[in-house]
Amino acid sequence: MNETSLVHIIKDDCVLMLHRTRKKNDINHDKWIGVGGKFEWGESPEECMRREVYEETGLLIDEYRYCGIVTFVSIDEDMEYMHLFVVTGFHDAEGTCVKNAKSTPGDPQVRLKDCDEGELEWLPVSELTHIPHWVGDRLFLSMIMGREFPFFSMKLVYRQGELLQAVLREHNCIVTDRLLLRPWLPEDAADLYEYARNPKIGPPAGWPPHTDVADSRRVIRDVLTRPEIYAIVLRDTSAPIGSVGLQNFRITGPDGSLISYFDERKSEDPLCCTLHGHLYETDGGKDSSLPDSQRDRSFCRNDPAAALPEGLQLEADLGYWLAEPFWHSGIMTEAANAVLKHGREHLGLARVWADYYEGNEASRKVMERVGFHFHHVDRHKVVELLGEERTSFVNVLEF
Repeated sequence: MNETSLVHIIKDDCVLMLHRTRKKNDINHDKWIGVGGKFEWGESPEECMRREVYEETGLLIDEYRYCGIVTFVSIDEDMEYMHLFVVTGFHDAEGTCVKNAKSTPGDPQVRLKDCDEGELEWLPVSELTHIPHWVGDRLFLSMIMGREFPFFSMKLVYRQGELLQAVLREHNCIVTDRLLLRPWLPEDAADLYEYARNPKIGPPAGWPPHTDVADSRRVIRDVLTRPEIYAIVLRDTSAPIGSVGLQNFRITGPDGSLISYFDERKSEDPLCCTLHGHLYETDGGKDSSLPDSQRDRSFCRNDPAAALPEGLQLEADLGYWLAEPFWHSGIMTEAANAVLKHGREHLGLARVWADYYEGNEASRKVMERVGFHFHHVDRHKVVELLGEERTSFVNVLEF
């Protein structure tokens, strides 16, 4: 196992990046990454960061943020702990100081040394995820280049360069062409309120507009902090623009009858749900349709090999909303498809349900695009958060 530093040096709206082209047998060959390298014996993360930056760039560090740790797992290489830093103040060996400088990248104000691992270049932040890079880098770049999130832990698993799994703060993440699907964080409250206060967003989906940032913070804590609920973030930003997720996980029998459900908040493992068969009882005791050996056990939804008893299957509900400025862009379809693919391939779902209220044509169209089919109508569904009854059109997708 290796420990390394990975440093992104910011100057104006640009970041100093290294195009790795010169080193033989380089796992990062032809990729653009920050500067940094392996710890030497006895070094702290900060000491390694300062030494590597000086050796690769000739710059000396004045101000920095220690942002987080990435557990980098490659099936083909050694495991690595990457310590992430952002440098905002620095000077070169000649003493030229750069701190919030207003100058064009590459000008003589900053003297960079020649790096024997590749070419150093100042790139606009907006270009970082559009050049050859590790796909998982999009996740931590969105955390360190935007708002200053608290120190975080992330895990990225690769095989032959393909991202197999991404986890942020013990929550699964999904990367698509345009989007990052990550957990909702308390720091997202102000951005959530900006969009969720719009009366065109919540009421059509069955919930009231948010009243203030504190209300949004409460919703994040009590509603959105679940194992399979995702904030939708554009790939080059850090602010959520909507939400998508799977919830109400349950086990059904061969005839579709409810056997038991998963409690998404009571598992010792945040990536798992706990099965509570004991809550479904008859007058004679526990429901005999579920064997005692299967009661009160945890099923890891990230392991489809964790088989259910023969004849039983796992189901869930799909829910989503998108901020008004991003309607009619295909973003919601892209996000829903990604979550459904994850549910089929990694969670072992056999069936997913989704419903929309009468008049919500946008939601109906999303369901059609991702493969749902009409199942039945519920003409008197109680919308508890709004204190009313509505007609609900229930749809199903079977894998």
